Amino acid sequence: MKRLVSLLLMSTLVVGVVSVASATDQPLKDLPFKERAAYTYNPSLKKIELNITKDHKLTRTTYNSTYVPMKDVFKQSGATFNWDGKKKITTVKNQGQELILNFSGKEITAGKNQVVLPREWVQLKNGVSSIDAFVLAYIFEVAADESDQERVDWEEKLKFLDIKETTGLPGLDKYMHVFVEFND
Repeated sequence: MKRLVSLLLMSTLVVGVVSVASATDQPLKDLPFKERAAYTYNPSLKKIELNITKDHKLTRTTYNSTYVPMKDVFKQSGATFNWDGKKKITTVKNQGQELILNFSGKEITAGKNQVVLPREWVQLKNGVSSIDAFVLAYIFEVAADESDQERVDWEEKLKFLDIKETTGLPGLDKYMHVFVEFND
């Protein structure tokens, strides 16, 4: 009888805790984009394995951070890079358009044929311009939920980068595996 009462009390406690936890969970769609991207995969992963495929050639690199260098992502794509140390801006040029990473701390407005990434998606560390790998994977995710209109809009804006698709796979090895495939 004591076991039955103990079991009932424990199950009541578990159900109560789960109910409270789920009541306080914020819906994924209400989170900022960067957090939505991380929660789509596994936000506890802090290391990245980046796999880039272009012309059926695979390059694999690992990082001890969730940020991956822009040059490592785009060097095989044919895009060109420019660092303006005075303005603290990195520009990635492809197909006559520019992707701008702004590290100046000042607001900048995109000009014609320019797209400015949100500051919270990028990082400048030791002179290296990097992008959050969760964001990169989520924008071009082949299996993404098309109901996230913000993701769909970013994918459309960044088509000029020539990324065919991405796949993000959280690994049991504690790495987030990001696969980026460029158009041939």
